[in-house]
Amino acid sequence: MRLFRFIRGSGSFKMYYRLLNELYKVVYGRNLMLHFPFYMNDQESFEQRQINLVEHCISRFSDFSNKTLLEVGCGNGANCHYISSEHPNIQVIGIDLNRENIEIAIENQSTDKIKFIVDDAQKLEHIDDNSIDLLICIESALHYPDKHEFFNQIKRVLRPDGEFVIADILRRSEDRGRSLWWWKKSMLLYHTNEEDYLGYADGNQLKYNTSQDITNEIVQGYQGHKSWISRENRSWSSYILLQFTLFVLVRLYLKELRKHKKYMVFSGEHS
Repeated sequence: MRLFRFIRGSGSFKMYYRLLNELYKVVYGRNLMLHFPFYMNDQESFEQRQINLVEHCISRFSDFSNKTLLEVGCGNGANCHYISSEHPNIQVIGIDLNRENIEIAIENQSTDKIKFIVDDAQKLEHIDDNSIDLLICIESALHYPDKHEFFNQIKRVLRPDGEFVIADILRRSEDRGRSLWWWKKSMLLYHTNEEDYLGYADGNQLKYNTSQDITNEIVQGYQGHKSWISRENRSWSSYILLQFTLFVLVRLYLKELRKHKKYMVFSGEHS
């Protein structure tokens, strides 16, 4: 049963995103965004809280008029589809190293204003120099072992007046990276700290205009998570298994965010 495969795959980077896409299809009947929820009020659905995070990030950009936006680590393309629908006058490019995610993104594509490409964030081989006005990266940089090279690519592809926004999960100052080390190894997680992030920008002639800790909003985003899975048209066994899977994942995420990690949003430009 694919739900059992989700539980098994939740500890493997190779399987995690594939099975997360499957889980959303089972629960919601469609692909959703692949990042954490951002709380704004008690009445929101999980999907709305995911949208909140995208909106919070892109609100850092000063202007969208006739721009080209690149999402690095676009996953299944849901973020790109949403941004394009809200800002139809821009060109959107989504890149991801996971070919299966890019195939899903293309399957769901409904406009020629979006282009999806398999590419490596640390190389961006398919993105030309000085070709991007707006660059966004949400919950993907934590998988990059060489973040310095990623920032070097940001500098290369951004136009002189271009802007970037990065949302990432960082280690707290007291965290030495030992918590859940077994899970991080299998999930290819390369968390770093805020001091290192400052160095990545400075070392690549980039500067931050804003940096914000939104950990509280992300933690609050999981309020009411038991209501996210409906009992309607499900057997009791499937419903209980889905709720158990959600419970395990939420407990895992919240433990890390409350004790070891913090969720930061950085925005910046060329220095």
